[in-house]
Amino acid sequence: MLEWEYCMIHLSDLPRKIDEIDLLNDVGEGGWELVAITTNNIAYLKRQVAAPTARSGRLPRRKTAGGTG
Repeated sequence: MLEWEYCMIHLSDLPRKIDEIDLLNDVGEGGWELVAITTNNIAYLKRQVAAPTARSGRLPRRKTAGGTG
């Protein structure tokens, strides 16, 4: 079964100097795929985990990103 890791980017919190499209292209080069952008300007991304890990029964760690993850 495929395993994914997720991150979110608060696009409204980015400095004005940063172009959102350039940022999304940069994280895309790191393997992140854009899943959705919400109406409150949060981008949700996912990427496949390289090697599946044993299920521990715990919730996966939560990541937030202002850049890469």
